[in-house]
Formats: sequence, C-alpha cells, structure tokens
Amino acid sequence: MRILYTIFFLSISLVTHAQQEILFSQFFYQKTLSNPGAAGSQGQATLSAFHRQQWVGLEGAPMSQVLSFNAPFFANKVGLGLTLVNDRIGFFNSTYINMAYAYRIRFGSSVVGIGMHGSYRQQRTDWDEVQTITQRPDQVVGENASVPLFNVGAGVHFENDRFFAGVAVPYLLEKGFTKKYQGIVSDFTGTTPHLFVNAGWIIPVTANLRMRPAFAARLVENAPPNFDLHFSIGFLENSRLWTGATLRWGQSKVATAGDALVLMCQYQLNQKLNAGLAYDLSINGLQQQTAGTFEMMLEYSFVQDGAGVHHPRFFW
Repeated sequence: MRILYTIFFLSISLVTHAQQEILFSQFFYQKTLSNPGAAGSQGQATLSAFHRQQWVGLEGAPMSQVLSFNAPFFANKVGLGLTLVNDRIGFFNSTYINMAYAYRIRFGSSVVGIGMHGSYRQQRTDWDEVQTITQRPDQVVGENASVPLFNVGAGVHFENDRFFAGVAVPYLLEKGFTKKYQGIVSDFTGTTPHLFVNAGWIIPVTANLRMRPAFAARLVENAPPNFDLHFSIGFLENSRLWTGATLRWGQSKVATAGDALVLMCQYQLNQKLNAGLAYDLSINGLQQQTAGTFEMMLEYSFVQDGAGVHHPRFFW
C-alpha cells in the first residue's frame, strides 16, 4: 500500500481536472490522437503503437496504450484515422475509440488539414481494488460501474517538409453522468475540454545533420497550463537517428525548474519501420518517489519497396 492514499487523491485530481487527456512525450509522432486535422499527414498509410508507463514505482500510477492507423485518400485530399486507446490510473480504466476525418487543402508546398473526430469511451471504475484505512468496505464508494461516453473533437493541422503546427480540442462536449450515477463518483465521468497547441521545425545543418526544435502546450479550465519545450539533433544518413531532450513545465505558484526532463531517441530502421524510446525524469517533488516514466513507440509505414517517400518523416 505504498503511498496508496496519495495516489488516490492524485488520481481524482488528474481525472477531474488537469490530466484527463493522455500525455505523450513523443508528441510529434502521435498528433492524430489529439488533432484529427493531422490524419493523413504522413503521406502514406501508417500504423503506430505507443506504450507509456508513468511514475514507475508508484502504486496506481497512470499507464496508457495507443494503437493508431491513418492514411490519405482521394489524391491526398482526405485523411482518415482510427485510434484505439486503453488508459488506466489507479482504479479508473478507460477504453475508447476515435474515428477521424480531415479535409486537406494544398497551398503550394504546404497543406492545411481541417478535421473532426467522433469518439466512444467506456469508462470502468474498479471499486473492488480500493483499500480503506480501516480495511472495511467504504459506503461512499459504489459498485463496479462501466459507463459509456460519446464525444466529438476538432482540429486544424498545417504542414510542409520542414514545419508543422496544429491546434485542437480533442473533446468538445463536457458531459457527466450525475443523473444516473449519484454521489461522489458522478464527477469522475465528465469531460473537461482541453486545448492542444503544438509546432515543430526542421533546421538543416548539413546533408545528414539536422536540428529539430518543437513545443507543445496543453490548456484546460481550472488547471495550470502545461508546456513541453523540445530540442533534438538528427544524425547518420538522412538523419535516421534522433537524440534530444524535452523540458516539461507547468505554470504554478510553486517555483520549480520544471516538472520533468525527458530524454529520448528515435531511429528509422528502414523505409517502413521507425522506433522510439523516451524516459521522463521527474524534477519536482516526485523525484524521490519514482523511478521515472518510460515510453515506447513503434511505427510501420505501408510503402512499396523501392518507392520514394514524398518527404523525410522527421515528425511522423
């Protein structure tokens, strides 16, 4: 039961306020999860898988898995995407599916994707896993519940060979289940709209050496804004290997150097397969309680052998 009660109250605050949406450190490789306007932006059909284990060593810490497929259609004028998500924190477990559509408008060498997605989420609360201080059943909590939730989201994504920028609200509707589920648990099923903003650049240095600054911002009502400031360098032939770091910082009245320092690398194994790994080191009050956060990414692109890629996939 190591710091079980701390995780319990932390879980409540995360679910109801700041961190309803899944956070990925390699955000420039997982844009369609939050922004449907990015569907089809890879230039070819792409299947990607992510696994994130947050705050290793803390009981009930968040854990997320994402399986995503998206592809361009109709001469790259339309992008379609399908995303499956499993997200668990404490005794709250959400499984949901997003279906995205993006209409892609070309401006010279750039493309703007205007998209929307519909989502269906099944949220489960496993009250059987709760342990009280007295070790006796708590009458406040209810029976195990499985609750459905429908929502819609929208986003705009701009891209060219060296730059991308996006803004999105993944879930526009704020819904709760207070009419059906009375008591303290009713607020845990609502959705607070989040605003996601991100951008990234590619700066060529030599034919095989490039720099990649990027940033992401997440804003939600009743919670401090959260920012990721990223910088990495690409090496080897056509910058197949990327190594870099991200500083994650949330605005707060408590002065800190940041919330986490993220070390990461990605390697393009071949034309079809790309892999990435990130390690988040807490630099706030959690650094003494956790071994950090691990995130893994694997991406497969359905391109024909010998066929040229439209542009190097520095962000995809």
